[in-house]
Amino acid sequence: MCLKVIKRDCTEAAFDKQKIYNAIMKAMKYGSGIIKKDIAQAIADEIYEECQNKNEVSISDIELMVYDKLITKKQRLTAKAYEGYRSIREFQRENFNTTDEQISELLNGTSDYWNNENSNKNPKLLTTQRDYMAGIVSTDITRRYLLPPEVVQAHDEGLIHFHDADYFGMNAISNCCLINLDDMLQNGTCINKVKIDKPHRLITATTISTQIITAVTSSQFGGATISLSHLAPFVRDSYNLYLTKYRKRGLCEEDCVKYAKEDIHKEIEDAVQTFNYQCNSMTTTNGQSPFLSVAMYLGETDEYKEELAMLIEEFLKQRIVGLKNEVGVYVTQAFPKLLYFLEEDNMYEDSKYWYLTKLAAECTKKRMTPDYISEKKMLEYKVDKNGNGNVYPCMGCVDGQEIISYTYRGMLFTESFERMWNRLTDYFEIKEQNANSPNLYMNVDNVKIYDMNEGFVEVSKVIKNLSEAWVDLHLSDGRRLLCTPDHPITTTVNVTKRVDELTTEDKVYIDSKYPSIHTTVFNTDKAWLLGFMLCDGCYQSNHIFASIAFTEEDEIEEKFHKVFKKYFSLNTKTVVQNRGTKGKYKDLVAIADTHGNMQTAINYFTKQFSGVNKINRHIPNEVFTWDNDSKMAFMGGMIDADGYINPTSHGGSVVQIGSTNKELALQQMALAQALGMPAKVYHNKYNKKNPNAIRYRIEFYPTKELMKYIVCKKKTSKYSETISDHTCYTAKVLDVTQVDRTSYSYDVTTASSHFNVSGIYSHNCRSFLTPYINENGNPQYYGRFNQGVVTINLVDVALSSGGDFDTFWEIFDERMELCHKALKCRHERLEGTVSDVAPVIWQDGAFARLKKGETIDKLLHNGYSTISLGYAGLYECVKYMTGHSHTDGDIGEKFGLQVMQALNNKCNQWKEDEHIDYSPYGTPMESGVYKFAKCLRNRFGVIEGITDRDYITNSYHIPVFEEIDPFKKLALESKFQKLSGGGAISYIECADLTNNTDAVIEVIKFIYDNIMYAELNTKSDYCQVCGYDGEIKIITDNNDLVWECPKCGNRDKTKMNVARRTCGYIGTNFWNKGRTEEIMSRYVHLDDHTVQERG
Repeated sequence: MCLKVIKRDCTEAAFDKQKIYNAIMKAMKYGSGIIKKDIAQAIADEIYEECQNKNEVSISDIELMVYDKLITKKQRLTAKAYEGYRSIREFQRENFNTTDEQISELLNGTSDYWNNENSNKNPKLLTTQRDYMAGIVSTDITRRYLLPPEVVQAHDEGLIHFHDADYFGMNAISNCCLINLDDMLQNGTCINKVKIDKPHRLITATTISTQIITAVTSSQFGGATISLSHLAPFVRDSYNLYLTKYRKRGLCEEDCVKYAKEDIHKEIEDAVQTFNYQCNSMTTTNGQSPFLSVAMYLGETDEYKEELAMLIEEFLKQRIVGLKNEVGVYVTQAFPKLLYFLEEDNMYEDSKYWYLTKLAAECTKKRMTPDYISEKKMLEYKVDKNGNGNVYPCMGCVDGQEIISYTYRGMLFTESFERMWNRLTDYFEIKEQNANSPNLYMNVDNVKIYDMNEGFVEVSKVIKNLSEAWVDLHLSDGRRLLCTPDHPITTTVNVTKRVDELTTEDKVYIDSKYPSIHTTVFNTDKAWLLGFMLCDGCYQSNHIFASIAFTEEDEIEEKFHKVFKKYFSLNTKTVVQNRGTKGKYKDLVAIADTHGNMQTAINYFTKQFSGVNKINRHIPNEVFTWDNDSKMAFMGGMIDADGYINPTSHGGSVVQIGSTNKELALQQMALAQALGMPAKVYHNKYNKKNPNAIRYRIEFYPTKELMKYIVCKKKTSKYSETISDHTCYTAKVLDVTQVDRTSYSYDVTTASSHFNVSGIYSHNCRSFLTPYINENGNPQYYGRFNQGVVTINLVDVALSSGGDFDTFWEIFDERMELCHKALKCRHERLEGTVSDVAPVIWQDGAFARLKKGETIDKLLHNGYSTISLGYAGLYECVKYMTGHSHTDGDIGEKFGLQVMQALNNKCNQWKEDEHIDYSPYGTPMESGVYKFAKCLRNRFGVIEGITDRDYITNSYHIPVFEEIDPFKKLALESKFQKLSGGGAISYIECADLTNNTDAVIEVIKFIYDNIMYAELNTKSDYCQVCGYDGEIKIITDNNDLVWECPKCGNRDKTKMNVARRTCGYIGTNFWNKGRTEEIMSRYVHLDDHTVQERG
């Protein structure tokens, strides 16, 4: 009898317990994150057995049985997730309207969510209500029809956040952008089918710009950025018009210039005022003023730099004054955001444009703006200073003959970078970093490289670059590293520097031990012979021989004959040779037979040592997996062939082995250290005839155990036991010298951001992000846009793991795939969009100049646009997993950086696989931090220090309540900011700095040298009841958070103007409960007392 299942539409299907298993696994995978395959299978089997006596069973009955059994087996979170998944599927199947209640709450003003959803939208306004109503409908469609149920469920439970679902219903709307204002103004544009030609003066260009901004931001859902450099040419156009006017009047040239300057200053003032009025009084289709940023970057133009400086000056002056509110009082405006770039021309008191930076500081202390972007750090993080704009190069690489230890397919390899690259090309695809570029890379998996602090760590990418600049790093223990100047090394004071920035005051970490795995028991006699032949043997053209001294090496001669006969079935003989003035020596020669054993032996040695010529040979990787005695015997063979034992002046003795083969020498050092004998390597000039050639000398202090495997009594007689411990963990930098060469260099991207190379603890390269190269072969920045954001709740990953690190990474991988699926939904929603849906964006220059009817698909790939993997709650995640903050300088920081690197690795992998520009993004969540906090408490209860607040910490930030020096905060956060390539910003909270411009300038200088993007949060509020102009406070009243004027007690939010930073932008319309608590909890990092202490 076939058991039948009655489906919801009353059709029948055969019972399939695999479907039960699959449903439970989905709930585990996308809901709880706790995957237990055995429990899923057991439940499926039990339900199948219990239904055997029935003719039929309904889907609903099976679902109830699954839920009950999950509870019985103590899988509460999975049961909850399973129930939630069922509910969403049922919700998606129902064909009825679910938006009425939300719309009613919005219109009646009874919803806390809609009243505080966005701090720059007033929900009482008709324009905002219309936008919100459309968003409610869009969200409903998105949840029921457009997203997979597992994505909806994960969003609802707070595992991830699918941003801007209220716009996702439309299949042609993008996120934020950099408007190509230069193209639109210089070449003309079209708005609402009205052709707009190139303007000829500043006031016209400024007005057209605000119309463009309004049109563009009405056709997307994120923020927009323009550059003042695109308006600067029109300053000159206006000036020339005035100059021509006065010349026509017959005035002298001096007066013409004087009056023209007066007029252009007045026009700049009027143009900036018009710009501010327009941008703050117009409303877009999003129900708010344009969400706009204005870049002030002197370095963006040389030809119009003076005109640009004039515009920057006027923007700052007018921002200091502010805009009048409805009662005529000047207050802080939210937009546009001002982005002030710190650069050589404005960062020093003797710089030409220092006056602009002083003006920016005045503006900051009064109006909380501008934001500061360090050109210096941007060039370091993202740009090749001698290259083409926003190039994202790898940090430096090392010579191909430097050695590393890594594992792949269960095998240990200790060999050169070049040999690693060649080996892995058999298994992984080689890709170009850019089109027609000599620089290559491979995405790899299951490859782990040795890190002296973390053990073997995951490698995601191996990189090969053609490099023309090289340096030789020389350390006090004799070690050298040949690398590119920008290769990063972490010093002993935990500062990462380029190698060419290291000084003789710096020390770096070195490794006096080396990894080895004892998996193979080898024969010690044969091991000795292999070591001996590697260093002193010749094998080619049907000849095998090795040379020894004429006297005092009889023990070597005897052992060679005995062992060679035993293992290769060849007779041997000794032939005395005469070198003339150099005297006699002995050749130990194998005698060919008629059975082919000679060629067999030659083939064996050639394969073992990976070559015939000594310069190409290396220690077989399998040696590092042999038992300890066999490793000792192999080392003994090398010493008998090419080594010496000499006494030292400070007691004991030292082994020295010489070689012209760099890889072999470094392997010998590694093998000595794997045997517990700390080793050094020295570089010496080979001889006067060939001064460029290098001979390497390995030195280490031998153990008594090694002496048993060295045959030559002349050598062992010089041994004396070393009592002192010569283990070294650090080495001082002696010098860094330039090397003239062009050659390939190599590097890796690792999960720990570090690895050991030639016994030196090295930072790995930063994963590269290539710019978009247009059809003219030039990088393009303006006109590019973002496809959307999905944010992972890192706190939930940690709590779901229960604090177990292996489980954490398993759940992390599952959540990453969930985010990837959600991000692909965003990308696919845009695919196929025809440019006609928003001509100002796609056809008339804002983003592109596509033809009518042409799709935007080519702009969605290969780096023209980006798509963002957001993250939130790094602090709470690390705190729960390690018990430490992610900025503790130790275990917490290491784990935090490991998580950040893992986010980067995922983005880079997806990007290379799909040619879509994924990037990690420090999400500026406003209402989301409150939502995540509530979801975490629902899932895990109240956990002290983790879920006991109404918010979680944004992105990588140090928690707002932590008492920390402002300069230390920025310095610590900079380590994480540079791993957030898709966007991130840091800030410090300030007291009233009205009379302390010097303090602001001090911070600005620190930003320039230490962090790419940061801002200062000052307070600039106004009470309309009593006229108080200062900080309006948040107080607690019956568990409610209330804004109150400290002077008159006014609590009416409609009669006060409050401006606070909300994750990067200024909000002026109040916030939800969680964000308000976060604002109240903010520790003031900078006040007069702090600055006086620094001074």
